[in-house]
Amino acid sequence: MNWDAIGAIGEVCGAIAVVVTLVYLAGQLRQNTRALQAASMDSTTQTSNDIRETIYSDPAVTKLYLDGLADPLGFEAVDRERFRLLLTNALWAIWNTYAQSELGGRDSWSSQRNLLFRILATPGSQWFWEQYATEFDPKFQLEVKSIIRELADLKAQKDLSD
Repeated sequence: MNWDAIGAIGEVCGAIAVVVTLVYLAGQLRQNTRALQAASMDSTTQTSNDIRETIYSDPAVTKLYLDGLADPLGFEAVDRERFRLLLTNALWAIWNTYAQSELGGRDSWSSQRNLLFRILATPGSQWFWEQYATEFDPKFQLEVKSIIRELADLKAQKDLSD
């Protein structure tokens, strides 16, 4: 065997090693991406759970939440601010789910959109959104405006049928 043949065999072996390495790295990248998506989903879910627990575990907070959704202007300034902060936390958690779904990799937005739809159907959340929408990402603002339009259309249809 001459040196040219040995060199060619070395090049072929090197090329195979590069291909095997690239396949391995691609697999590791997919596995890492799945792990990051799972961690993100877990974090988002835990944040939402914490907010719900805050609301249901304390009857005073539950009352504040329900009364605020009905009529936040009926509150004294301190309770209106407490309601605003509670709703801010809830909507930030929903916005986080929206942002994660925009990044791709999971479609959890449709279920959260339904939750946001129910929340936005209340006078208190509409008051909140009119006052504080600019605290949220412009793309999320457009999504919320779309939901508010849907709600208005549903209300108009209901009014016509009554």
